[in-house]
Amino acid sequence: MSTAHDEIDQIHETEMAAKKRIDEAQKKARKIQEDADDEAKMIIEAAEKEAKDTATRMLSEIESRKVEIESAVLKETEKEIKKIRENAQKKKNAAYEAAVKILLGEV
Repeated sequence: MSTAHDEIDQIHETEMAAKKRIDEAQKKARKIQEDADDEAKMIIEAAEKEAKDTATRMLSEIESRKVEIESAVLKETEKEIKKIRENAQKKKNAAYEAAVKILLGEV
């Protein structure tokens, strides 16, 4: 009976050792998963920050370009207004001259 009892003890010890190894393996697996989750989180955070920085930079560039375009359009518009006023003044002067000639009977 001693050998049967020894065999049972040996089986029990083997089971305990197996359970211990399983527990250790599960702990290692959890640690690996936690580390992978942490690394993934860091990568995602870095990517989000980079995306935000890129978007901010692009918006800034767009705003700068918008200001440049608005300034150029305003400048061109002011040139056109000046031309139109000069042309209107010339036509006004010509009309006055024509009216004076008509009143003086020169025409």
